[in-house]
Amino acid sequence: MVETKENQNKGSIIRKERKPRKERIVKKEVKEKKEVQKKDTKKVEKNIKKQTRKPRRNLNRLEEVRFKKSPLKVIPLGGLLEIGKNITVFEYEDEIIIVDCGLAFPTEDMLGVDLVVADITYLERNKEKIKGLFITHGHEDHIGGIPYLLKQINAPIYATRFTCGLIRNKLEEHGLSRSTKMYEVEQGTTMDLGKMKVEFIRTSHSIPDAVSFAIYTPAGIVMHTGDFKIDYTPIDGQKIDFGRLAEIGRKGVLLLMSDSTNAERKGFTKSESTIGEVFDELFMHCRKRIVVATFASNVHRVQQIIDSSVENRKKSCNMSEEVW
Repeated sequence: MVETKENQNKGSIIRKERKPRKERIVKKEVKEKKEVQKKDTKKVEKNIKKQTRKPRRNLNRLEEVRFKKSPLKVIPLGGLLEIGKNITVFEYEDEIIIVDCGLAFPTEDMLGVDLVVADITYLERNKEKIKGLFITHGHEDHIGGIPYLLKQINAPIYATRFTCGLIRNKLEEHGLSRSTKMYEVEQGTTMDLGKMKVEFIRTSHSIPDAVSFAIYTPAGIVMHTGDFKIDYTPIDGQKIDFGRLAEIGRKGVLLLMSDSTNAERKGFTKSESTIGEVFDELFMHCRKRIVVATFASNVHRVQQIIDSSVENRKKSCNMSEEVW
């Protein structure tokens, strides 16, 4: 617009001269056409980009498929809903570890049967995957089947010192001591087997050197307690490592496999240390011969019997070949 000034006596007045109406209408129409053309151009470019754009991939889905972990197989070949014959298989991809290998004693309807062992056909078919045999403690229902397994499958054995000693006697009896690799593992040690790791954790039981296992796999942690007894005053002073169990619990446990013998009964089991007082009282007041029956592997109990005999001036005689 054009501005002109006219001076008058009382101040000045500013007057604006407008362009002709037709000229304004034409410019407005031209401006609107340009805006429409711009909008149309943007729509066309947008459509072209849509047509040429690569399809989006669902990255989350691809990552889930690409990094999905293989399942962990837990195969109990014995020991569930029965006393004895404990043996459990843990399989992850191309690796297998075996926990315990025990036997069971025949029931009254098994005439002519001396021992009962687990069916290890699955292990025979997959023996190239087996990394080792891990033993929690030295009771017969956990080690009695080892010679029969080794006759079919030659696998290394991992156990604590006392347990290895008991197993060694069995291997010599069956002529397998030279062909079998056996490794003594201290409590608190972790064995790295590749995709799986096994940690030996101190626990309490009626036999020395008992352990539980923390099995580390890509799928998660499996806690296998083995047989245990919560004893705050054990004879050898080796209490359950509650601190380590708590640490593993904080990490998160995928599966807990716990001993449950007599778990349905109320109350608790007395400490092994209280048995010594009972022996002392019985031996003190008895003037005749005393016969005591106990597990040969319960060396703490055997030691308590001998200590009470010496304290009360009685002679002791062992009637078992397995003790000495």
